[in-house]
Amino acid sequence: MVHDRGTIKWTSLMLPEHVELLKRIWNEDKKVVKPNLDEQELEVLNNQILQAFHQKQCIQIEYYYDNQRLEIRGIIKKLDSLHQMIVIKDITGDIVFIPFRNIFQII
Repeated sequence: MVHDRGTIKWTSLMLPEHVELLKRIWNEDKKVVKPNLDEQELEVLNNQILQAFHQKQCIQIEYYYDNQRLEIRGIIKKLDSLHQMIVIKDITGDIVFIPFRNIFQII
């Protein structure tokens, strides 16, 4: 069975500028456009967030950050309406702040 390393095997033959350019191109390919939600979808998300917060449920939130789709699983500790953020404690115990406008799905 052939274990091909793809373009990695060629990087030793390339100039550092070329390697940097390839990395930048690969990162550009990973970028995702932020989804736009209508008012109905935002209302459903808001209700799910409130329900999970009051019942202290462990939920999975999919959100948009820095041109990427990220997921976090944890319990909502605080709803900060002043800063429009959710404070969530993930399963590893870390505290994460997620802006409301970046959330696009709750599971």
